[in-house]
Amino acid sequence: MGHRRHRVLLTSVTRPFGGPGEGASVGAELFHAQVTRAQGAFSLRQVIRVWGLDLIAANIEAPSVVLHYPSMDELAQELAGAEWTHVGVNFVVATFHKVRQMVSLIRRLAPRAKIVLGGYGTVLPDELLVPLSDAVCREEGVRFMRRLLGEDSLRPVIPAHSPVPSNAVLGYQQKTVVGHVAAGLGCANGCDFCCTSHFFRRRYVPLRGSGAEIYDAMMETKARAERDGYRMDSFALIDEDFFLQRRRGEQFLEAVRRGGKPLSIFGFGSIKGLSQFTADEIAEMGFDLIWTAFEGKRSGYAKLDGRPIGELYADLRSRGVAVLSSMIIGFPYQDEATVRSEFEDLMRLEPAMAQILIYFAFPGTPFFEDVLREGRFLPQYRKSPDLRRWDGFALHVEHPHFTPASLERLQRELYRDDFRRLGPSLYRLGRAWLRGAEVLASSPNPLLSARAARLASAARAMLPTFGAARILLPTREARGRAAALRRDIVRVTGRPSLLDRLASPLVVGMGTATWLADRLGVLQQPALLREEHGDGGVLVRSDPVHRLHGRGAPLGARLREDARHLLLDPLRRAPLEPVLTTDGWKPIPSDRGSLFDEPSCAAGA
Repeated sequence: MGHRRHRVLLTSVTRPFGGPGEGASVGAELFHAQVTRAQGAFSLRQVIRVWGLDLIAANIEAPSVVLHYPSMDELAQELAGAEWTHVGVNFVVATFHKVRQMVSLIRRLAPRAKIVLGGYGTVLPDELLVPLSDAVCREEGVRFMRRLLGEDSLRPVIPAHSPVPSNAVLGYQQKTVVGHVAAGLGCANGCDFCCTSHFFRRRYVPLRGSGAEIYDAMMETKARAERDGYRMDSFALIDEDFFLQRRRGEQFLEAVRRGGKPLSIFGFGSIKGLSQFTADEIAEMGFDLIWTAFEGKRSGYAKLDGRPIGELYADLRSRGVAVLSSMIIGFPYQDEATVRSEFEDLMRLEPAMAQILIYFAFPGTPFFEDVLREGRFLPQYRKSPDLRRWDGFALHVEHPHFTPASLERLQRELYRDDFRRLGPSLYRLGRAWLRGAEVLASSPNPLLSARAARLASAARAMLPTFGAARILLPTREARGRAAALRRDIVRVTGRPSLLDRLASPLVVGMGTATWLADRLGVLQQPALLREEHGDGGVLVRSDPVHRLHGRGAPLGARLREDARHLLLDPLRRAPLEPVLTTDGWKPIPSDRGSLFDEPSCAAGA
């Protein structure tokens, strides 16, 4: 067995995030960075782990260590503490500058280790990646690493245990955790801007074969969490368009019905996929929040075909299924009036959350190839592009109606308007869940009636926050919506308890402190989560999950790190951006695959 010769270190990019030149959207959080970013103290805070690294570690024979968000000092300590044969780094395009610094450290402290680069950042040209690595993974990572290590690449991929803390809001951190279950990678929809679809060449890569296997993976990670002393009360289902495969969805629904207990799931689905199921079926499956695309009214993507979007959203809300809707601005047909008109259409749909990204040319996508062929990249993004801005919050291409400054300013305004008009996503979720609780309370279906009770409880848990709403929300409209929701929660679930009333002023203080810390940039970074896997991928040691949110990490050390980051880093020169060639960007071959030097890196391929 080749694994006896190998020891593998797998790591995310290093913290801190938000350094010189880095966009605010790039970091360890998703909701706060890209969805609720304008909602102040009401923003949903949740650090997401790089679950792909956990999946690889659980599925290779070689012993491994996984680091989520180490500092450079912590990475150095890990590199010096063992003889590593391989060090894998996961990154995206916008964090490539961190990779260069990390590679320099790896080569100094672990000169014999083979450096493996993976993640969606590997869409960058070989001329940038090959000098920094011994291997580049541009495919599903488990099978790639098995080949690289000389292991059996065809044996089944088992689920990984990758819990994250539940959302924190207004400074309150829930004690529960969320389970991650990956059903599959890639997407066959093939939207012209979508990296995740074209990374896998418009092919869907299943990790779980059937709906029953997905359900079993959820139950397994929940049981593991309970053995470790956590309460896992919800799941994130990783699949670009879960509902598109109708038979698998039906199998999952059948498994949930056999289990007999209501679930709470966050997942992803297109209008096309969602239209294949009734709202009752989607609610029975356990979905509380679904991320789906609004995009643009004339974007023309096939995934938007199906039921009328307003009818679909209302139907889902009536069963307690909230919607996170993603809008794109900067399509060639859009001018400012068009964008604002489409935004009004989105506001009328009243999504619980909204993501608003700029249409941008991600390497490896058809849109990128079109822009390259037509010479439409702006001068500053041709030969020496600032890759830190490859994040959906910058305009890279010539546009008939917008300059970068005007489109980026409009994007900021739309995020602010979403919050000022519809209020915080916390209460928009609560409104959908309370609506579902009322509609389903008398359902003869035992799963749906149990769901109603769970949704009512989730809405009632918001009662201590409404004192903060009266003080911290920015507009009369937002405060009015919050007050109306409070009245309805009391009507459906009863008057606030003494504990609810006592907690209310504390929440005001915690929310104010949260807002202030965010404005000052202190205590915003994740802390290191380290996990150790033995032979065969068995998880043998893990830091507490809530360390991702800084819980349990020494406060003094975090503040010193913040001071260094906030006071000293701005004085340092921002890292130089790579020069692609004298010709700038080049077309990326459609057959470009993973790279590794077989004799030096692998025992077999």
